[in-house]
Amino acid sequence: MTQKSKKVPFSCLRIALLIFLILLMPVPVYSKEESNTLLPDISAKSAILIEANIGQILFQKNPNLRCFPASTTKILTALVALSKEKDLGKLFKVSKNAIMIEPGSSSYYLNEGEIISFQDALYAMLLISANDAANVIAENISGSIQEFVKEMNQFALNIGAKDSHFVNPNGLHNPQHYTTAYDLSLIARQAYKNETLRRIVSTVEYKITTASMHKKPDWQIIYNINKLLRKNSKYYYPYANGMKTGYTAQAKRCLIASAKKDDIDLIAVILSSDDAFADAIKLFDYGFNNFRKEELFKQNQIIGKVMVDKVNKKWIDGYIKSSFYVLKNKNTNSKTQDITYHITFLKDIKPPINKDTVIGNVYIYSAGNLLSSIPILSYESYIPQSKVTSVIHTVKKGFVKGMKFLFDFLLAVVGLIFIFAIATIIRLRRKRVKLRLRSTKTIDFSSFPNKKLK
Repeated sequence: MTQKSKKVPFSCLRIALLIFLILLMPVPVYSKEESNTLLPDISAKSAILIEANIGQILFQKNPNLRCFPASTTKILTALVALSKEKDLGKLFKVSKNAIMIEPGSSSYYLNEGEIISFQDALYAMLLISANDAANVIAENISGSIQEFVKEMNQFALNIGAKDSHFVNPNGLHNPQHYTTAYDLSLIARQAYKNETLRRIVSTVEYKITTASMHKKPDWQIIYNINKLLRKNSKYYYPYANGMKTGYTAQAKRCLIASAKKDDIDLIAVILSSDDAFADAIKLFDYGFNNFRKEELFKQNQIIGKVMVDKVNKKWIDGYIKSSFYVLKNKNTNSKTQDITYHITFLKDIKPPINKDTVIGNVYIYSAGNLLSSIPILSYESYIPQSKVTSVIHTVKKGFVKGMKFLFDFLLAVVGLIFIFAIATIIRLRRKRVKLRLRSTKTIDFSSFPNKKLK
């Protein structure tokens, strides 16, 4: 064997060994969801990110953990006050009790007997977190802080915030003053729907024109302490459009923040954080980068039908009047935010029914949480026939059915008679033929005499 022929098998052996070693090497495997969607790493003990209009949950961290909300409480205070008083120009008188707040806490330093408008009090409370302004609002709206707090708790319960309890309108620490990130998101959604409240919390600078007792002119100008809105802040976020900060030693950094980018509106709730603004930015970036808007129901879409008149067997189509959108994760493999819905029609719907009467609801869920309830409307009007008309209609219907039956019966009888007649004719003809055949005899010409003709 030549030297060259000896090297060939040795070379093949080395290649095979190299391939074997490569196959033994560990290969990192990444799921598609992990590679495309990194969940935000935040310092908050509890947080939630939702779509602002329908409440769809996009991210949550201990959302039902009870926490102290600090001054984020003031969003609820504003909601309750605005639900009871529409006149922003109404003047409120400052009482001695209203200005008795914790020393060193946020304040506009109102004086006893001073007059401040409802609007100015709202701006002071929401922009610079003035605790005295919150007390003034509560007293003038409900007569006392205690009565106002009762209404705060009732308001929270009415919107589904069932794991919260408030004891004051400003959020100063009290062991019995608590809420959850989920409950605060429900409150924040209500605030986002309120145009007056949205306008106030999105304001960066405001001039107070009342409550000028013992104050220098520069005190009239107040600036929003929400750093997401301040262009000179390192936390400035261009898509942020408001809400409320909060802090106490026990609550740590708290924040309700809202933001809008293109056609997506988000709300972030941060509780018990070391850096609430940084946490909010991470949550907003996660939401805007990983979710897109998708139409779940089209405008005027027929969703089903329901029987509205059993006597006349009348069905009416139900439809959804407006389009309904949800957010879908751009990572198609993600199943954490699946949207489901359940259609329910009202029972025992009785006519008359006008067009666009509510005849049912579509309940939409995300991750097991109820997002929204959409009314199903009747697609047409329906007025039942009167009893007399109904009887006439029934008789007419019965008569028509009877006549049809009679006609079918007579037609069948005529058909049978015709068939019987044809069969009889055929039978008679056959009988005649047989009779003719029997009467005909064979003539034997040989029996006749053989005579020659002349």
